[in-house]
Amino acid sequence: MSYTVSTSKNRRDNKPSSKFSTKIKNASLAISLLSTLAMPFAAHATNGLRLIGVGPTSVGMGGGAVAKPQTSTSIYINPAGMNDTANMADLNFLIGLPNTTMDSSLAPAGNPSAVAVGGEDDLILLPNGSATFGFMENNKLTIGLGTFLTSGFQVEFPVSRLPAALTGNQYDTSGRYANFKMIPAVSYRVLDNLSIGVGLDVNYSFLNADLGTSLPGFPQTAGRGRFDPAFGIGGRIGIIYKPIDMLQLGVNYSTRQYYQEFKRYSDVLKESLDMPQEVNVGVALTPQEALLLTMDFRWINWSGVDLFGDSVLEGGLGWRDQYIFITGLQYDFYPNFKFPAKLRLGYNYGRSPIPAESAFTNLLIPTIMEHHLSAGASLEINKHLGIDVAYTHEFKNRITDDGSLNPFGTGAYVEASANVFAFGLRGHWGRGGEKE
Repeated sequence: MSYTVSTSKNRRDNKPSSKFSTKIKNASLAISLLSTLAMPFAAHATNGLRLIGVGPTSVGMGGGAVAKPQTSTSIYINPAGMNDTANMADLNFLIGLPNTTMDSSLAPAGNPSAVAVGGEDDLILLPNGSATFGFMENNKLTIGLGTFLTSGFQVEFPVSRLPAALTGNQYDTSGRYANFKMIPAVSYRVLDNLSIGVGLDVNYSFLNADLGTSLPGFPQTAGRGRFDPAFGIGGRIGIIYKPIDMLQLGVNYSTRQYYQEFKRYSDVLKESLDMPQEVNVGVALTPQEALLLTMDFRWINWSGVDLFGDSVLEGGLGWRDQYIFITGLQYDFYPNFKFPAKLRLGYNYGRSPIPAESAFTNLLIPTIMEHHLSAGASLEINKHLGIDVAYTHEFKNRITDDGSLNPFGTGAYVEASANVFAFGLRGHWGRGGEKE
């Protein structure tokens, strides 16, 4: 994060069988160990800080399908979907290749040597793991456990955003943030065509950055690029309803995620870095057995968290809410060709949460991509094992500070694009999961 004005507002006070048991413990340990591999990294393919989706099947359809999740990643996408994805396990990876540019040379408070400076962007690796277990007839009761890297950013420039005369180009150049979730969840099929699911979000996040503070002379934060962790808690509830065979409706609500403060960065972050509440609503249509069409709407309430929503004059980041539209298409070759493969296409659009008036403050948070185009595929190796892959291109976007709130940032801009690859291994057994 990067601030030129300190926060003046006070923090708000409204933070509110033995064999089977062994299997659950082993799955939990394996999933946790795997996800810790991602701790040094942050993410691209995002709506703001939030990844557009988790798992190749969702990413390949633009990050949507809240009405019809197809793997055990339903734990995150919509826990009500676990009844239809029971007895499955997923291990998947996302590789991000970001491309960022920063320019503060024209801003009165900027760095004359920061002229269209390219980011020294590293390859980003994000592993996720999840598993679901069905009980009773027709998997009426399903429980699941998953770990997911769900939000973040990473950037590093060779020069400072602030004047080199103050920083010596030794700080105010980089930032890295990531959030990891472990979600135990349960879903119950209330009626044959209605399921309800809930999950508990146990969050672990970290920040390391070398930001300049708002003190006279803009000295470096006391954090000095050191790793600083914080734990958080939240929840989610989902519903899936199928009024007729060809139509399925889904809703997933995620509460605000409440976190501890980053102690080492209290001189630039005056309160905890909570993640906002979120609503996902979707429709899934199957006009024929081989064809699936999904349409989703996502609302992310960035303005509801002071640190994001307050204007830069109040010490916030000046973010606005995002209203995101997602569509996906999937073709299954098996019904017509008896070939166990699927192809997917997807599109995701969400206006950048960072408006022009807040660009200078957010030069080191390049989460501004708006248009995302995805493609993906699945292949069933046998009746218990499948492979999923996906690719997303995030089209280049630029945000330039218009000086309307901070005249000292006028003319500064950040530009970003990315290519993202996802691949995974999927297993299923017993009743539920993919067709055998």
